Amino acid sequence: MKYNYDIVVVGAGITGIAASIKASREGANVLLVERYNFVGGMSTAGMVSPFMKHSVGNDVLVQGIYQEIENEMRNQKGMIDNGFYANSFRSVAYKLLTNANVSLALGSEIISVNKSQKHIDSIVIISINGKQTIKAKYFIDTSGDAQLLYLGNFPYSKGDESTGFLQALTLFFRMDGINIRRATDFVKENPTDFFGWMDYNFDFTKIISVAGYFSFVKKAIKLGKLHPSVEYIFFTTLPDSGEASFNTSNILDLDASSSFNLTKAEFIGREQVNQVVNLLQSEIPGFENSYLLETAIQVGVRETRRAIGHYIITGKDIKNGQKFDDAIARACYGIDIHGQKDEQNRMEEIPEGQYYEIPMRALLVNDAKNLLVAGRCVSSTREGQSAVRIMPTCAAMGEACGALAQIATQKKIELQDVKYSDVRNTIKHNLSKQI
Repeated sequence: MKYNYDIVVVGAGITGIAASIKASREGANVLLVERYNFVGGMSTAGMVSPFMKHSVGNDVLVQGIYQEIENEMRNQKGMIDNGFYANSFRSVAYKLLTNANVSLALGSEIISVNKSQKHIDSIVIISINGKQTIKAKYFIDTSGDAQLLYLGNFPYSKGDESTGFLQALTLFFRMDGINIRRATDFVKENPTDFFGWMDYNFDFTKIISVAGYFSFVKKAIKLGKLHPSVEYIFFTTLPDSGEASFNTSNILDLDASSSFNLTKAEFIGREQVNQVVNLLQSEIPGFENSYLLETAIQVGVRETRRAIGHYIITGKDIKNGQKFDDAIARACYGIDIHGQKDEQNRMEEIPEGQYYEIPMRALLVNDAKNLLVAGRCVSSTREGQSAVRIMPTCAAMGEACGALAQIATQKKIELQDVKYSDVRNTIKHNLSKQI
């Protein structure tokens, strides 16, 4: 590893992967820094699958590098419908990063940021071989938790603007040995015990989603066999198999930007997983011979710090299908807030056929000359962030950041001086054909 780069990207989730690949393909010398010893972020460490909605009719809103990831996983038989295996995502990400000549610093944590006024000069990372100082012309924070902003003392916000609440945490897990036919027969016979949005015309050649078991959950909580914050059991199956992935545990009252809270969340999450597995095996038809296959490496985090940028994406932008003169991405996923204790869950879909855009200005950080942000920590309100945080949208934002930083590198100019038209020309596959 060298110690001087054109661009340093912090965080190797899907956002950082897309940013690094784009910038490197366009000719920049790029280093991608990641605290784990593998890439993928929530896609791998958090086992977050499937990809959420990112098309309107026949118009796929996010293509480019994101589409390459999808295609490669399908080629590896690691993706069906919109669901995928974490190990397949890792494999594909490594292949694309390697082919793009992106340098990697895995197992490396940022411990400090050196800056002169509004300009980052370097960062200090620590790994198994000690501390290293890394210089770059431009930096991109795709860490999810805005770690680069936080250590550099750049402006950020956190939580609900009025209450300070942060979204609930979830520890994903997978089970095998499920009798899917028996399980879905029970679901069809008891529709009042499940969410109204479910489709009961189960197609066993595709992924099946099941969410509910309200009476079982309520009874288990009353008997002290299940943590009271668990509200329902939600899983998605793999076609013609006994496997399913569960997005069920519900960890409340913890701020995941604290390592102490993350540690506590791990204990709570794993206790909830064991309770849910026991409930399924002992009470619910179709799960008699099922068993726990694996849990995610870390608790899934939906929300911590958010940058304060040149534009702040709002819930109103999402609901109104806002369009921008400097659009860098399109999305159609609505406001989705997993409520904290004493807070209602919210799922507000935007009208069918509509989409909103994300402006380039939301990638530019206030009081920062050479820093961009994308992904979960993009400049937004809590409502806005709850919609744009999904992986396809994050990939589009990351690709735009990579393009913007590379153009600035090539032209030797400030980020804010890069012409939008130059960025648009390199990411037009993610924009409306009318632009």
